[in-house]
Amino acid sequence: MNKDMDNSPVSNFLNEVTDQISYKPLRPAIRQELEDHIEDRMEEYESQGISTDDAERQVIHGMGDAVIIGTELNEAHKLQKAPWLAVTSALLLLIGFAFSSYMFGTSSQVASGPLYYIPGGILLIVTSLKGYPLVIRYRKVLALLICSPYAAKIISALLLHNARIRILPPTISYFDLILVSPMIIVILYSLRLKRKNFLIAVFGGTLLGLIIINSNEFLSDTAAIIFILSTFTTICFMIHRGILIGRKRYLYSGTITVLVLLGSSLFLTESGQYNIKNFLMPQSSVHSTWDDTYNSILIQELLSRTSLTHGLELSSEEMMNYGTGAWYFASRDPKKIDIDAIGIHTDEQHQEFEDKVNDLKDQGYFPKYVHFTEENVTLWDILPQHYHNNYLIAVTIILFGWLPGLALIGAIVLFFVFLFSCINRIHGKLASSLAFCCGQCLLWQGVFYLLGNFGYQYSNFPNLPMISEGRVSIMFNMLLLGLIFSAYRYDRVMEEPVDYKPVAPA
Repeated sequence: MNKDMDNSPVSNFLNEVTDQISYKPLRPAIRQELEDHIEDRMEEYESQGISTDDAERQVIHGMGDAVIIGTELNEAHKLQKAPWLAVTSALLLLIGFAFSSYMFGTSSQVASGPLYYIPGGILLIVTSLKGYPLVIRYRKVLALLICSPYAAKIISALLLHNARIRILPPTISYFDLILVSPMIIVILYSLRLKRKNFLIAVFGGTLLGLIIINSNEFLSDTAAIIFILSTFTTICFMIHRGILIGRKRYLYSGTITVLVLLGSSLFLTESGQYNIKNFLMPQSSVHSTWDDTYNSILIQELLSRTSLTHGLELSSEEMMNYGTGAWYFASRDPKKIDIDAIGIHTDEQHQEFEDKVNDLKDQGYFPKYVHFTEENVTLWDILPQHYHNNYLIAVTIILFGWLPGLALIGAIVLFFVFLFSCINRIHGKLASSLAFCCGQCLLWQGVFYLLGNFGYQYSNFPNLPMISEGRVSIMFNMLLLGLIFSAYRYDRVMEEPVDYKPVAPA
C-alpha cells in the first residue's frame, strides 16, 4: 500500500477528506480510522489475487467522493455553537452591568461593582473556548484545588479538640461549596464502572458532607442547599440517561437515602427549622428593622402598592413611615421605630441622643439611625438593606412598574430555557453530566434569588447569575456558564476518557 507516499492515490484521498474537517485536532484520528479501513479492504482484494495497485484503485473508487465524505464527517464532528444562548447571556450581562453602573451613584458599597463584569466576560470567553478540554486534562489538579479548603477545614476542626491548640477553622466561601458539585460529578463518572470504588466514594463523600454541612458555618447557608440540589438532581439525570451503571431502582433509592441524610442536617436541627420558618412565614420572626425577615415583609408591602405600568408613587409622609419602620412597628412596638439622627449640633443635643440610644439598648432595642427627613426622603431611603445587589428584580418593579419587572423575569426564564435546551442536546456522557450540573448550580441560585425578591428569603441571599454583580461571584458564575458552552462546543469532537482516576474529594 502506497499510503506513505505523498502523491499516492490513498494519500491524496486522505488529504482531500481531512481538509474538510474544520476542527484540526480531530484530523489525525479521522485519517487513522480511514487508513485502517482502506488497509482492511485492500487486504481483502489482495487475498483474491488482485495486485496492490489495482486493489488500491478499487478501494479508493469504492469509497466515493473525498470531498463529500469529508463534508459529511465534518458535519458529524464539528464544533457546535449556541447562538441564542450566547445572545441571551450577553443580554443579561449587559443588564447586570447597567444595573451595577446605575446603582453606582446610590450606594457606596458598589463602588467597584461594574468593573467585575470586564474580567467576568473575558473568563466566560476563555472558558467557553478551552474549559472542557482543560477539565479533562487537568481533572486531578482541579480536584485538589477545589477540595483542599475542605481538607484544611476538617484537619483544623480535629485540631481544635486539642485544648492546647488555639486556631480558627478556615472560612469556606459561598462558591467553594457550590463549585465542588461539578467535581463530584466528574469523580462519580470516572468510578461508575468500578462498583467497589464507586460505593466507597459515595459513602465517604456522604460522611464528609455531613461533617461539612453540620459545621456552624454551613448549617444556615443557602450555598449548602444549592450544593445538595445541584448534586442530586444531576445524579438523577445521570441515572435517567443510563450514565451510572446499575438497576435504576436501586440507584434512585440510594440517591434518595443520601439526600435525606444530608437534608435532615439542614432541616431537622433548630437552626434549620428557624430558617424554614423565616422562609415560609417571615412575619413570625420580625424583631427589628435590621432583620432579613423585616426586609421580606417590607418588599412584599412595597410590591403590593406598585402599579402595573409605572413605578411606586408615595407621599413624603408615607416614605418616612416606610423608611423608619413606623408603618409596621407603630402599632406593635413603637420603641423599635428607627431613631432620628438629624439636627444634632450641640454637645447637649448629642448627649441627649446618646442617652436615648443607651436607654433603648438597655431595654434590648437596637433601632437604626435615620439620616433623612420628610423634606428630603427619597425612594432609595425606604428600600431594604443591600437593595443594590439582593433586590434587583424587586427594585426594577418598584422603580418602573410590574411590566418591566416581568419582562426582566421573562428574559431570565428565556436564558434558562436556551441553557437547558443546549444541555439536553449534548450526547457525551461526561460532557452532558458536567454541563447539567453547572446548569443546576446556576438555576438554583436564580430560583432562590427570585423567591427572595418576592419576600421569601431562605437564609443568606444567593447571587443572580450575570445580573446580581456580587463582585467576585460574577467570576465564578461565568466559569460555570463557560463550562456549559465548552462542553456543548466540544461534544462532537472530543473523545471522553473512560478509565481515569480523579482524586477523591477531601
